[in-house]
Amino acid sequence: MRRFLRHGLPYLMFLLSGALVLVQGCTRSLLQTYPAGENEIASVSEAFARYQETSRKVCGCCLDAEADAALSVSSWFRDHTGKLSGYLQAMEPSYIKFVAVNPLGQPLYILVTSGEMFQSLNVFEKKVYAGSVHSEMYKKFVPPGFEPEFFYYWLTGRLRPGEPEIQAVMRARQQDAFWLQIKHAFSSTDSMVLFNPADQVILRHVLRDERGGHLVDMLYADYQGLPGKESQDTGTDPAAVPGSAIEKELCRVPTRIVFSSNRDAEKIEIKLHSFLEKADFTAADFYLEIPGSFEKLLVK
Repeated sequence: MRRFLRHGLPYLMFLLSGALVLVQGCTRSLLQTYPAGENEIASVSEAFARYQETSRKVCGCCLDAEADAALSVSSWFRDHTGKLSGYLQAMEPSYIKFVAVNPLGQPLYILVTSGEMFQSLNVFEKKVYAGSVHSEMYKKFVPPGFEPEFFYYWLTGRLRPGEPEIQAVMRARQQDAFWLQIKHAFSSTDSMVLFNPADQVILRHVLRDERGGHLVDMLYADYQGLPGKESQDTGTDPAAVPGSAIEKELCRVPTRIVFSSNRDAEKIEIKLHSFLEKADFTAADFYLEIPGSFEKLLVK
């Protein structure tokens, strides 16, 4: 069990609820890109379309794994760091539950969100905070442009549902990856997405404002295959399901996720492991029954 720092826990919890706490900052230098040929642009665009289609039709809805989280803030809190371990459950499009536990497996802190409402339970203080993710207080903990209704996709290295418009395709320094400039419908932000067409995974996602300033920088690494919808729906051993090996190659999630602000002043790293291959939830799984002894505080 990793070292647990009580005073760093609230910052970690808010971050996990939106996966983006304390990650705002000033504009970074421009990403290094190189011109791509017409054939490369066409090939990468086609590969990205296949990736999007697979994500929608083949991959499962949910995630259930043990999680280790580490927060590092190098400016406001004088190189403050905090670490904790627990488990993380998620369901598309926006449901998240994180439970931090002590070495005996007892809950220390629980946070759940539906993408509309959140509950944050502090076992030490016997208090629970609840309210809307659109409240003024909650907005202080997430950068402009972040959409809480898409929590699941930010966490799993996928793009929000819809038909993203690819505005440009450029070569990256890595020879096997390309930068895609993507515009989202009905949004003031756009994305620079580092996409590996051969592996069909997103390696990095930079959310930008209308002036091109970086709001959030998300790195995804160490992808692991998980069963797709067909394998999960059968209720059998995924290894015994025809096509499940192919699904696992197509349906992969990052096991290492790093969210950071500009200049890396604030950073959180989440490592996922010990996945449950058959993860299946309902909205009821992301609601806490509050103990009567806890003080209930409504966030406005």
